[in-house]
Amino acid sequence: MSAAVIGYDQAMGRWEPNARGRLEQAALELYVERGFEQTTVAEIAQRAGLTERTFFRHFADKREVLFQGAASLQELLVNAVAGTPASSAPIDAIAAALAAAGAVLGSAAKVPASARPSSPPTPSCESVS
Repeated sequence: MSAAVIGYDQAMGRWEPNARGRLEQAALELYVERGFEQTTVAEIAQRAGLTERTFFRHFADKREVLFQGAASLQELLVNAVAGTPASSAPIDAIAAALAAAGAVLGSAAKVPASARPSSPPTPSCESVS
């Protein structure tokens, strides 16, 4: 019976921590540079120094990088509205929720339009004659 020798591929780099954070950073950089639609998962993984397989261990698709905090934001908005006095006008409750969201988001809201995913056009409000 002989023992198997496991070789180490010297070309393969050492494991680096924070793969998810590196993927997020790489994705956001690429979205800003090229736009969301023109960025691929392969490019994100390559920029982060990881594989596509690693990307998909952390995210279902490239949209998830942008919208991963949606549930937390929803909870923040709901709690802010719920925390306003019952005697408050609805617009004041909304203002409190937006202020809370603005405080959390801060500079994250400064993502250029070219980096955001495209959305379908909204219908025109013009009357048809």
